[in-house]
Amino acid sequence: MTDWLINHSWESFRRTKEYCGFVSKIERDKIEVEDKIVYFGQGMIFGVFEAIDLPNNEFKGWKKAYPFQVKLKPSAISENGIAAKPLESKILLQKSDGGSANLLELTETEFNRIKKAIEEGQ
Repeated sequence: MTDWLINHSWESFRRTKEYCGFVSKIERDKIEVEDKIVYFGQGMIFGVFEAIDLPNNEFKGWKKAYPFQVKLKPSAISENGIAAKPLESKILLQKSDGGSANLLELTETEFNRIKKAIEEGQ
C-alpha cells in the first residue's frame, strides 16, 4: 500500500469527492486499490481518501476530460481546507526535476501527520 498526494484544483474537488481523474493512464496506474490518497490543490489539503476502484470515464462532471480515474472512499474531509505550502514546494521541486505535477508519493509519516491534522480540525 502506498500513500499519495494528488494535486488537483479546488473546483475539481467541489464537483465530486468520489473521484479524482488523470489525463495520463501511466500516472493513474501508479495508484492501486487500497492506496491512501491526500487530495490537495492550490496549497490546501482537502481530505484523505482510500482508492477503492480504478475506472475509466465513469465520472464526467469536470470541465476537462480526465478519463483515467480513481474512485475514492473518504477517510477524513477538511471543512475549509488546511494550508500546506511545504507540500506545494515539494510538488514544484519534483516537477522541476521532470516528475509529475499531479502525483507525489508521501512517506507514511507525512501521510499520518496530514490525516491527524484533518481529524483535529487544524
